[in-house]
Amino acid sequence: MWISKTPLRASFLGGGTDYPSYFHKQPGAVLGGTIDKFVYIQALPLAHIAEQKYRITYRTTESVDNIDAIQHPVIREGLRHYKWEQPLNIATMSDLPGGTGLGSSSAFTVGLINLLHKMRGIELTRYELARQSIFMEQEILHEKVGVQDQIHAAFGGLSRYEFVGDTISIEPLRVTTSRLTTLNRSLLLVYTGGERRATEVTEEQEKRTRAGDNEAYLREMYEMTRIGAGVLEATGDDVKALQRFGDLLNHGWELKRNLGNTISNAQIDEIYLAGREMGAWGGKLLGAGGSGFVLFMADPELHPAFVERFGKDRVVPIELVSYGSQVLQQI
Repeated sequence: MWISKTPLRASFLGGGTDYPSYFHKQPGAVLGGTIDKFVYIQALPLAHIAEQKYRITYRTTESVDNIDAIQHPVIREGLRHYKWEQPLNIATMSDLPGGTGLGSSSAFTVGLINLLHKMRGIELTRYELARQSIFMEQEILHEKVGVQDQIHAAFGGLSRYEFVGDTISIEPLRVTTSRLTTLNRSLLLVYTGGERRATEVTEEQEKRTRAGDNEAYLREMYEMTRIGAGVLEATGDDVKALQRFGDLLNHGWELKRNLGNTISNAQIDEIYLAGREMGAWGGKLLGAGGSGFVLFMADPELHPAFVERFGKDRVVPIELVSYGSQVLQQI
């Protein structure tokens, strides 16, 4: 049995500038990192005498004899694109629900492509893995998605990624162990209670971006990724640095709200404002918008107040991890 383990991600700054409609005209950049919540894919090659050639288990179970009959779009197109022929049993699991702003769809795509290649004895570079995942989602599945999620899932770690035309550059952040530890202890998610498809939320935003209506906001969001990287890398008191970084998160969220009418709503605003009133250094909704998780940075001593206010089932502590998609084991 083969198992891929691919981290979800938290995007801090620059989200929205990672769409081709923007960075093919103006430079885009994001700053974020992979977190200690994962998408898992198990794959067990079957003998050719198996009753059904492909058995797929996720929210439902499929048992079919040919790839074209598979309903799961990523698995179907992945097996088709890479010309998979051997009977296969695939099962998927995730630490957190999909469609909640953590890049789970792209993490799944990255994990599947990584897994299929490893099972054939092929070791893709991180860059190849990211590029092939972007191609799968944008060119084969025709999803209107950005590129940061695939890159985060492939490379892992806390980094700033810049996009100019067809070029991607990667700048791992140079932070001290003390600062990273303080940052990790400050992070928590609050679940809004809803899920959505990112492409449904970004349709209006994409129209506005193509028309140039979002250019001023996106340009400032791009510049903030440089400022944020500098704040995290600078010497000095860790808490004061993270408080400054939290201010950037707040300003970035205010800018992002202007990109489209479906990004926020009354429930999201209520959670964000409550977190700020309780003393969070900064916060923002993760992902395209509409629902999912609100990320907060707050003194660890305040975290119990978040649990009391929102409920223990809706508050999720997280930490950043330094790695991307892995194939864990072969049994």
